[in-house]
Formats: sequence, C-alpha cells, structure tokens
Amino acid sequence: MSEINFDAIPGTSHLVDTEETFSGIKAEKKNGIILIPTPSDDPNDPLCWKYSRKLWNVFSLVLYCYGGSVPGCVLYSIITDISKAPGVNISVAQLNQGTGYSFLFLGLGNLFWLPMAEQYGKRPIYLLSMIGVVGFNIWMPYIHENGSWIASRILHGFFYAPIESLPAISIADMFFEHERATYMGVYGVALFSSNYAAPMLAGLVNQAIGWEWTIKIAVIFAAVCTIAMFFFMEETRYDRKLRVTRNSKGCIVTAITSRGEEKNPEVVNTVRKDNSNDLDTCETTADNLANQTSIIEVDDDIEYPPPKTFKEKLSLTGGFQKENHLKDYFSMPFKMLQFPIVLYSGFLYGSSLFFYSILNTTESIVLSGEPYNFSSASCGLAYASAVIFVFICYPAAGWSTDWLKIRFARKHNGVSQAEDRLWILLLYMFLGPSSLILWGVGAAHYIHWFGVIIGLGLMAGLCVVGCVSSVTYTLDCYPQLNMAAMTIVVIIRNTMNFALDYGITPFLDNVGMQNTFIACAFICMFCIGTFFVMMKTGLFWRRKTAHAYWKLIADYRSRGVIS
Repeated sequence: MSEINFDAIPGTSHLVDTEETFSGIKAEKKNGIILIPTPSDDPNDPLCWKYSRKLWNVFSLVLYCYGGSVPGCVLYSIITDISKAPGVNISVAQLNQGTGYSFLFLGLGNLFWLPMAEQYGKRPIYLLSMIGVVGFNIWMPYIHENGSWIASRILHGFFYAPIESLPAISIADMFFEHERATYMGVYGVALFSSNYAAPMLAGLVNQAIGWEWTIKIAVIFAAVCTIAMFFFMEETRYDRKLRVTRNSKGCIVTAITSRGEEKNPEVVNTVRKDNSNDLDTCETTADNLANQTSIIEVDDDIEYPPPKTFKEKLSLTGGFQKENHLKDYFSMPFKMLQFPIVLYSGFLYGSSLFFYSILNTTESIVLSGEPYNFSSASCGLAYASAVIFVFICYPAAGWSTDWLKIRFARKHNGVSQAEDRLWILLLYMFLGPSSLILWGVGAAHYIHWFGVIIGLGLMAGLCVVGCVSSVTYTLDCYPQLNMAAMTIVVIIRNTMNFALDYGITPFLDNVGMQNTFIACAFICMFCIGTFFVMMKTGLFWRRKTAHAYWKLIADYRSRGVIS
C-alpha cells in the first residue's frame, strides 16, 4: 500500500509548532517554525546549503534577470528612432507587433524549456538561454525589414522564456516554505526593475551614440552576465532522500533532519486500532513525509557523497537524470489544467501585469504629447519612478507575505493555508485603480507631470506584489509538480498580455484617454478583488482535487519520473 496520504490537502501544512510537540528540532526552527519541506542530511541538498552559498545563487538569478531583460527592453524607448533610421523599412506598429510576439513566446517557450530543465537540470538551461539572448539580440542592429524583425523577437522570446518561471522554482529548491516569498520578492524586484531600468538608460545612450550602439552595449552586458553566471550559479535540481525510523507496524516514527535531530512522531504519524480487522494501521496527517518525497530510507547509515568541489559545481551535467522521461515532462503541464488553483494563479499573474502594460503602451503617447512634450530621453528617464517604486513595494511583496503566512498559522493552531498569502492583494486592489486614475485621468486633465509619473511608478511597483502572490500560491499548493504548474501559469499570463497589445490601441482611440483609464480602474479592482473568491473557495478546490493530485504523484513516482 502506498505511503502517500491521499486525503492530505495540497497547500495545507503544519507550519508552526504551537504546542511544542516536536522534541529535538528546536535548533532547526526560529520561533517554533517547522521546516517544510523536510531537509535531508546531505550537504549537497540545496535546502542544507550555507546561507552565503544560497545568496550567491540568488545573485546569479539576479544576473539572469538583468542580463536577459536589458537587451529585450531597451527597445521600449528607442522604437521611434529605429523606425526612422535610414534603410529601416519597419513601421512603429510593426515594431510593437514584434514585441507582442516576443511576449507570446516568453510564455509558450516554457513548454519546451521547463521539461528540458527537469530532464537535464536547471544550470545548463539558464546558460543556453542566455547564449540565445546574446546571439539573437546582436542581430537586431542589422535588421532592415519586418520579417527578420519578427523572427528576431520570436527567437528572443523563445530563448528567454525560462525567466518567467525557472528562477521561482530555483528559489523553491533552496528555501523553505516560510521564507520563500522573501526571496521570491528579490526575484520579482530584479525581474521588473531590469525591465524598467533598461528603457530608462537606453534613452540617454541613444541620444548620445545612437540606437545601434544602445543595443550592442546591452548585448555586451548580457554576455558579461552569462560569464559571471557560469562561475556563480550552481545546479539546484536534487532528488532528496530522508533518513527515517519506523515502528513494528512499519509506520514512520521519526525523521532525521539536516541537523541530525528527530521529528516527533505524533505530528508525522499516529497509530490507530482498526476495528474491522483488529490490526494496528498507520494514519498519516498532512505532514506525511511520503507526500513530500517518494524515497524514504529506513537505514540510518546512508552514505551521502562529500560536498562538491568548485570544479564539480561548474559541471553542466550535475542535474542530468539517468533515465529519459522527456515524454512525461512534456505532457505533465497539460495535466495541471484540471486544478483550479493553477488556472486562477495564471489569471492573477496576468491581471497583475495587464494594467501596467497599458501604462507602458501609452507612456510615450502621454509624455511626448501636450502639455508635457518630453523628449525621447526624458520619456526614458520617466521609468526611474518605476524602478524606485519596485524597491518601495518589495517589503509588501516579499517578507511581509511570509510574515502573514506565519501569523495566520499561529492563529490556527500552527496550520497554514496557502490562501493566507493572498491578503496582501488588498494593497493592490485599492492602490492599483488609484494609480490608473492618476495616470490616465490626470493626463487627460493636464495635471503636473510629477503626478502622472507617480501613477506610472506605483503601478509598476505593484506588479511585484501580484507576481509574488500568484507564484508563491502555486508553489505552496503543488510543490511536487511545480514546473508543470508554473508552465501553465506563465502561458496564461503571457497570452493575456499578448492579447492586450492588439486591443489597447483601438480601445484608446475609440473612447479616449480619460474613459479608457476609468474603465481600466474598475476592471483592475474587479480582477484583483477576485482573491476574495479564492479566500472562500480555495480550500474547497484543493480538497476536492487532492485525490487527483496525489494519484498523479503516485503514478509519476512509481515510474521514476519524479522523486
């Protein structure tokens, strides 16, 4: 009989030891917080890495965000200059369409890259992705017709697609559930600040030395980031083995943690008397270790390999799987379509970025027109407000989300629900519409330029809140199939933004600036406000689909597809 508890609810965990039922694990916890997932004894387990080693890998993810985003985003403030350049036969509309295709393939590309990362490890995928970014962006200054432009943008989007989800999964590999949002926030800040800083600086560089060198310098920067990633980034793909002891009935009695301490059996397993056959059987709770990993070792003398040397860390084959399961990995995302939480997270992520994209699309229209009359360089500098607000909003997106999760767990006898993180969206629900009104209605009534730029920056900063909330919600619910779940989330997100590129300009032309943004403000409040529905129904959907999820896990583990 499988040790998986099919009644366990994905996304429900015993996060805080409120009754001090854990015996020897105190040294592993801070303020009674239980480590989820349970770490192994292996020094090469990413959960057991030294804090400084984890930070170096987070720094590598920041390099990945900046190295790939800068070449793609410098275009935002120089598109007009490209279209006017001698010998370039591409209109502004066609240039914007190319950017739209790039967004589409930033989502669809994950259908290819994430299965490859499951089979061959994350490190080679990151590096190959960056090589593609460098190669297909250095092509841009030499493009003079629309077909080549569309091709370059599609290839850029395809090769850089892992940015949408792989860093989030790498963070989940290294950090525990109660600290995940803090570092997910770092990823969000790097992702969005790089998107905003690139056009800000590009406007100045373009004014000084031209648009061709603006792109070339961005590509050189990407190449430098790629070299740095090769030396700093480690493989985080890991098949975890746990040391446990069992009682005479075969029930897991204790789990040995990464500090060699024991986890109390009262929380992991209980033993009950089954009256139908008068035999003692195991009744596992939501903390069942078999739900976390399929490899449960009874032998306490597992021989783990020694810590990797620096040379071994540079290997590109450290994440390779011995058996080929690519067919399963390619089909796995489509099986996640049956889970409402995954679909909602994609909608939430898409909605969170949807409204900033509207501001981004109208930025040059508003600031270069009357009464502001900004130059292209000044339009680029306006993105400084976006960069500033990303850092201002980080506390709300990052550690405060973890704080909320822990606080709610303490109020509910140590039990944490995945929806607890979503309360932070109240901030977005009210500030998002305010920023849209400040930008659109403010511009329609010719308020001071400082006001509209504050609206632009605030909406940009709130994107981090939406990103972290949707991604951590998904990862908390379905950690065993996080890559498959995140693939669906980012495809939904990017498809929504791709559709926006084709819809916002006609909408703006037909109803005008003021009415467009009044409508957007109410739509924003509604879309983000749907988190109240998930607060009420999320547990129901997770419970209703729990058996289907664990059945998938059992099937994949029986065939060695996942650990």
